[in-house]
Amino acid sequence: MGGKKLLAAFLLSVGLCFMPALGHGEVLLGPKITVGEGLIYEKNPLWPEVKVMYTNIILLHARVNYIMKNPTNFLQVDFYYDPDGRFEYDFPEGVNTKGKIYVTIYDNRNAFIGELTVALLEQFKVALEVLYTYISIVATDMNTDIVAKFYSKGEIPLGYFYQGEYHLWGE
Repeated sequence: MGGKKLLAAFLLSVGLCFMPALGHGEVLLGPKITVGEGLIYEKNPLWPEVKVMYTNIILLHARVNYIMKNPTNFLQVDFYYDPDGRFEYDFPEGVNTKGKIYVTIYDNRNAFIGELTVALLEQFKVALEVLYTYISIVATDMNTDIVAKFYSKGEIPLGYFYQGEYHLWGE
C-alpha cells in the first residue's frame, strides 16, 4: 500500500514538472521615471528613451480630472503645450500659439447647437472658464497663456479664443 502511494506521489511530481506554469509571466513595466530640469527621462534598454515635458503631464492630469469630475456633462477636450508655434497653422493669420497652451474643445454633447451668435460666444466663454480652473496651475493668466479652438460635433470649427477675446470662425 505504501509503495502505491509513493509511486503516485512520484508520478504526480514528475507530471507537474512538465506542465507549464499557469499564470506565470513577466510584466514589462514602463521606464522608471525621474524628474530633472523640467523633463522626465531615463534610459532603459527595454524601452526607447522617453522625454516628456512636465507641463504635458500636468495637462494630461488636468484633462483626466475634468472628465472624472464632470462624468455626465463633460466636453471632449485636449490640452497641448506649444513651445515653438507648431499649432499656428490651425488658426487664422495673426494668431500666435508659441509658448501658449492650446486647448481644443469638441462639442460631443450638442451644447453649441442652435445657438445665436452672442449666445454661442457666451457658451464658449462658460466652457473655457470651467476648463481654465483645471489648468490654472500651469496657465497663470487665461488671456495671455491660452489659445483655444471650439469645434462642432462634426468637427467643424465654430470659433476660437485668443488674447482674451472670443471670435466666431470665419469672422
